[in-house]
Amino acid sequence: MPKILPDDEKELLLQLKSGDQKAFNVLYQAYERKVYYNLKKLVHIPEIAAELHQDVFLKVWNKRAFLDPERSFEGFLVHIAKNCAIDFYRKAARDKQLTDQLALQMTELHDPITDSIALKETNRALEKAISKLPPQRALVFRRIKMEHESYENAAWHFGVSVGTIKDHMAKALQFVRTEVINSKRFLLSVLMMSTLVEMLRRLFL
Repeated sequence: MPKILPDDEKELLLQLKSGDQKAFNVLYQAYERKVYYNLKKLVHIPEIAAELHQDVFLKVWNKRAFLDPERSFEGFLVHIAKNCAIDFYRKAARDKQLTDQLALQMTELHDPITDSIALKETNRALEKAISKLPPQRALVFRRIKMEHESYENAAWHFGVSVGTIKDHMAKALQFVRTEVINSKRFLLSVLMMSTLVEMLRRLFL
C-alpha cells in the first residue's frame, strides 16, 4: 500500500482515536508488513514474529485513546513493537522451550563456530569447548580453523597424513559445534544483546 501522506495520517489517527475501525484497517495495511519484517529481524522465529505482530496492532487498538495525531504514528508503533520484543526475550529467559527454540534458530541462521571466531564476545565459550578436546585435536583445530592453515600444511607440521587431519577436524568441529549450541544461556544472552542493540539503532529505519 502507498505511504500515507502526513495530513491524511493525522486525519486517520483522529478517526482511530474515536474508534473508527476503517481508519484502523487503513493504518494496519500501511504498516503491517514493515512491522512484521522488523519483528522477524529481532526475534528470528517467523511464528513468534507473527504472534508479536498481532500483539502490536491489538495494543494499538486498545491504546487508541492515547494516540496523539500530532506525533508520528510510526514512532508509536516502534515503541509498542520494542516493548513486545523485550517482553518476549524476558519470557524466553524463563522458558526452557523458548530458550531451546532460540538456540536452534541461532544454529540455522549462523555457523556458531565461524561466528565464535569472528566475534570477541564468544571467545570464552569457544575456548571452553576447545579446552575439552584431546590435546592433539585441539592443536589441529586451532591451526586450521583459527590460524587458517591448509590441511596439507597442517599434515606436514604434525607429521601425519591429510586423512588424519581431516578426521581430527571432523570430530573437533562436531564437538565444538555441539558444545557451543548447548551453551543455551550463552547463546541467548548474545542474541538478546545483539537484538537490543539492533532494536535501538535500526528498528524501522
